[in-house]
Amino acid sequence: MFNKINQVFNFSQQALNLYAQRQEILASNIANADTPGYKSRDINFQKELIKILQNRDTQNRKIFLNKTSPNHLNAKYNNLISLQIKPVISNEIKPDGNTVNMDRERIEFVNNSLKYQSSLAFIKNEIKNITRVLQG
Repeated sequence: MFNKINQVFNFSQQALNLYAQRQEILASNIANADTPGYKSRDINFQKELIKILQNRDTQNRKIFLNKTSPNHLNAKYNNLISLQIKPVISNEIKPDGNTVNMDRERIEFVNNSLKYQSSLAFIKNEIKNITRVLQG
């Protein structure tokens, strides 16, 4: 029984992590809307989630950081996977070379936020259901 519960929460955790990472990418695009030469970036959520699910048996996924100073702390990240971030292909290129389309970024940002919130609501309901079952 606990195995099934763990699988539900593990999937939800990984999806939430991916939504959060995508939110950071979209926020970066919005923040750089006026930066000359900035190229809008995004991920293919479906492909990245499939990649994560195929690799979920591997427990020690890490991102290795270069230490350029002896004063840097040793980073210890677990359960992270590198995302394939690609430029967004856009027909709207500003004269300064910036490719951020604010309409697209806002829509994707809100859409991603709603999916994140709905995943949280799903987890909350699952916890309530488990609690009801355990209380009898």
